[in-house]
Amino acid sequence: MKYSNKLSPYIEEAYQLFSTYSIDKHLSVCDCGNCITLTEIDDLCRIRLRELSLQQISTYIEAMLVSTDKAIVEVHYFLPRMLELLCEGKVFYIDEGFSLSKCHFERLDLWKAPEIDFLKRFSLAFFEEVLSEKYSEITTAEDWLVCFGLAGLPIQPLLDCWIANAYKINAIRYFEEIFMYSLQARGIEYHHTYFKDKHRELNIQITEWLNNSKTLKIFYEAIEKLLLSDIVLNEKVVYQLENMYNILEFELKNR
Repeated sequence: MKYSNKLSPYIEEAYQLFSTYSIDKHLSVCDCGNCITLTEIDDLCRIRLRELSLQQISTYIEAMLVSTDKAIVEVHYFLPRMLELLCEGKVFYIDEGFSLSKCHFERLDLWKAPEIDFLKRFSLAFFEEVLSEKYSEITTAEDWLVCFGLAGLPIQPLLDCWIANAYKINAIRYFEEIFMYSLQARGIEYHHTYFKDKHRELNIQITEWLNNSKTLKIFYEAIEKLLLSDIVLNEKVVYQLENMYNILEFELKNR
């Protein structure tokens, strides 16, 4: 899905902010010759950044040497185009989520304060667009939480944004998905497990948010208002929302 032009200023800001970075043919990538070829490396250096394709960026990211300081510095150069592709609805997968997982924005020794400030603003603006645009069955709000969380950016502002937009149909539908399908039973408790064990703190953060009475009450009231409104919904969506409404009602009454 291509997101609205509201994100265009952020992309232009990214190109300006990261314009001082450059690369050469000695990229920190796998040198087996299969992950990325010398010709492909030459193309990355030769072709204008704005003109690099999804495939070219994907090949580079997959071949990056994981977590090396030099590789993280080099990705600064490519980042504006990576963000631009995401805004165009062109995603590339690696590890457990989208490709930003190799950026390691938590490395504040390698990312400057103005850069992190921009990335926080971008992730928030992007996430709000996810909640506002046409509902997607391919990428969900949860997927983007994972994307930015794996990248090392704080997700609490995104969770707060989700609450602030709870009145929107898509925000409700995405919440129904994450609540119904992403909480896994561990004994008598339910936990969010998308990030797996190596990102336990993110799982805990989302689990606590999903189980918070305030969160449940806000979406309970939002679903009720939507079901009583004049908005026309198809039968499948109505069934899902009514089911979710009943579950939230039960949860809130038994606390």
